[in-house]
Amino acid sequence: MQINRVIINIKMLRGILVVLLIGSLTLPAFSNILQTDEEHGAGEDEKEFLFSVVPSKKDAIFKTGDKISYKVKVHNPFDVVQEGTVSFLLTSLDNKEVAQNSVKVKFDKRSSGEYSLSVPQQKEPGFYKISIMINVTEYDDTLRKVIGINPQQIVSKNPKPADFDKFWADAATELSAVKPGFKMTEQPVMEQNGIKVYLVEMQSLNNLTIRGWLTMPKNRKEKDKLPVWVVMPGYGGTGVKPIYAQGGLAVLSLNVRGQGNSRDVIHPTYDGYLTEGIEYRDKYILRGALMDGMRGIDFVMSRPELDPKNITVSGASLGGYFSIALASLDKRVKLCSSNNPVFSDWRALNSSEWPMSGLIKYSKARFVPLNKLLDNLDYFDLKNFTNGLECKALIGIGLLDHLAPAYNQYAMLNNIPGPYKLFVYPDLTHEVPQSIYEYFIKWMMDEYGIF
Repeated sequence: MQINRVIINIKMLRGILVVLLIGSLTLPAFSNILQTDEEHGAGEDEKEFLFSVVPSKKDAIFKTGDKISYKVKVHNPFDVVQEGTVSFLLTSLDNKEVAQNSVKVKFDKRSSGEYSLSVPQQKEPGFYKISIMINVTEYDDTLRKVIGINPQQIVSKNPKPADFDKFWADAATELSAVKPGFKMTEQPVMEQNGIKVYLVEMQSLNNLTIRGWLTMPKNRKEKDKLPVWVVMPGYGGTGVKPIYAQGGLAVLSLNVRGQGNSRDVIHPTYDGYLTEGIEYRDKYILRGALMDGMRGIDFVMSRPELDPKNITVSGASLGGYFSIALASLDKRVKLCSSNNPVFSDWRALNSSEWPMSGLIKYSKARFVPLNKLLDNLDYFDLKNFTNGLECKALIGIGLLDHLAPAYNQYAMLNNIPGPYKLFVYPDLTHEVPQSIYEYFIKWMMDEYGIF
């Protein structure tokens, strides 16, 4: 889903709930139907069977020596004694069996039971699939989870190109040669609750015009320099729209090329955004898009009412990718927030899942060797940026995310030298809960001294 007009009252935020839906896009092959309460069969109807599981560690991330187990709860609402088994099957990410076990269970009519399944410790660091099953007289079900074993030891098998840093330094030099032509146009009809809105336009790499929306409090003092929150768009082309943040904060909703109101020249299809210009690394859309982000930071630095020392970038999905990569390249960024960032460790992605499936389809259709595409994508691999991520960062991931798998996320995370706070959600796919957005806003407010 895209951002519409999000209104955030900064001064009241500590006492209220704030809903932020930033870049949570529905990508190819991603189901919107998620079950996050961990209770199959739970509902208003007391006649429904209840089956739930909870790992012995909340985030399902274990270290050597940790006891790995799942607490299994069942509730039988029927007037029938239930007998059978509760079991688990542990497999590697490529579906090779690692371990299995089962316990016999029996519970009376209209009764509940609680059982523990012990899972053997694994020597190999990484992530494992675990299926937890119940098979009793009148009920069968399976819950599919992922657990991590020493993921902090994950190291990608795919090296960073030797000239990676030079490639991006050259891109920044090329950008600097383009006159920015910054332009702000007030949009009185879009003003809301004392927040002014400006259409922002600028020239970026290849002399392409990109646009965005800047919102600022109408009643700010003339000499005030406002901290700036830069919001990056998710995948799909719909882009980001104005965000209304009341209090001492400016928000730049930046639409990079091919997104939102920056689609007039480059306007790939939904599927085509992944492969736009991919056959030539200097022409790939993500090269231009990241330079667009850097040009957006240039814009912030040019404005007397904006604080050049207090810049945050944030986003989710592709926006999360943009946020981390941009903060890694541009040291003017002070804070970074990224949820479910995609495109890490391309070569280790599952070939049957998007985005790799999209690359394979393109390769076959255009008769371009897949390895040639991957050689170019090594320069856009998120894990190859993050040794430059030195600012404070907040990152959220879901262990069931098949678009940004946990293994690939840790290949990226383990390269970060700077301080970051990680939120791991073992029961979520390509999404994060509202609570992390609340945490992010409070964290940003505290860092900027906005109360």
